[in-house]
Amino acid sequence: MIARGFEWSVAMRYMLARKRDRVISVTAVLSVTAIALGVTALIVVMAVMNGFRAELMDKILGYHGHILIQGYGGKLSGYEQIIDDLKDTKGVTKIMPFSENQVMVTNEGEAWGAIVRGLPNDFFSVEKLGLVGVKAGKLGNVVEANGLVLGYQLANKLRVTAGDRVTIVSPKSVPTPFGSTLRYLSYPVAAVVEIGVYQFDESFIGMPLEEAQRFFRLEGAVANIELMLTEPEAVDTVGPVIAEIVGERAYVRSWRSLNQSLVGALQTERVMMFLIVGLIILVAVFNISSSLFMLVKDKAPDIAILRTIGATQASIKRIFVTIGLFVGSAGIIFGSLLSWLIIANIEAIKAFIERAFGLNMWDPSVRFITNLRAEVNLTEAGLTVGLALLLSFIATIIPARRAAKIDPVEVLRYE
Repeated sequence: MIARGFEWSVAMRYMLARKRDRVISVTAVLSVTAIALGVTALIVVMAVMNGFRAELMDKILGYHGHILIQGYGGKLSGYEQIIDDLKDTKGVTKIMPFSENQVMVTNEGEAWGAIVRGLPNDFFSVEKLGLVGVKAGKLGNVVEANGLVLGYQLANKLRVTAGDRVTIVSPKSVPTPFGSTLRYLSYPVAAVVEIGVYQFDESFIGMPLEEAQRFFRLEGAVANIELMLTEPEAVDTVGPVIAEIVGERAYVRSWRSLNQSLVGALQTERVMMFLIVGLIILVAVFNISSSLFMLVKDKAPDIAILRTIGATQASIKRIFVTIGLFVGSAGIIFGSLLSWLIIANIEAIKAFIERAFGLNMWDPSVRFITNLRAEVNLTEAGLTVGLALLLSFIATIIPARRAAKIDPVEVLRYE
């Protein structure tokens, strides 16, 4: 359906409108602009969605692991033997036992709920904890000072930094000669870290595992064992192997089961966003149809002359289909370039808009993660380009058929 030979020359001549065809030329420019904006919007929105999903899953999996082995009643005894049984399992890159307990943390009248994670001494590092970075203090001082690691948002709420002290209050009571009372102890803050997920940053407290076992009276036990695999999708093959090795000693859960509702919601949102934003392109191609109808009406005498000198209906169709596809392709090319520029400078654009209008476009308390990230999926980008081309082609069919059916006798009778 693409023009060839003299058809291409005629199509180029029609597209390069003269002064008297200025209205048609303006309509064609508007068509290119509309398609470019539609393609840009769809590619940028899907890239931001993909980046958000990837960043969120990276942070969540970095915090919770790919596979979680949970003890019955929140307590896993004999975890050293389980770790020893799993250490040679193919596909497992990290094994970390940890305790997890809800507490109240206080400082000078400020009190907030938090979750204390008791971690092995050699896991207090940025890489092994999957952190964005250390905001204050040093992780290497945690074990030496028998101190705590606080999430960045939690430290801000308590108005503390590295070197200050906070009090941990456990909700589990302990018996005393005067009755039961809550257990509480004061600890120094060794470091303040940013995890990258707002909900984790406002509740995370890291503590050396031995101290956590002593404070929460776990008697040498832990709550869970976290396993990291070579890649998240490996849970489908490695998960059953882990479950068989662990047996009935504990529960074995994968990241999919732990985050099932979140994964499903993100996938549904991505599909619906593609369909909704894709409507922009659908609306934009109507401009191609309208400009072609105007062009057919304006060029009716020329079309009639072409028919009288031997041009077939198929040739006329190809001429106008080529014009429509040229306009659509121009819009797609400009839209792709514009989307690349936006994605490459998305952080700078976000910062500029926030400064110019005083907005907080990426509030981490609402968006979960602290950083805006755009990640282009080549399959989705190709699907966007293909959709725009297909709709551009469909938009040319009716005008092209109408041009092909022009009766040269009727048109030239009064010329």
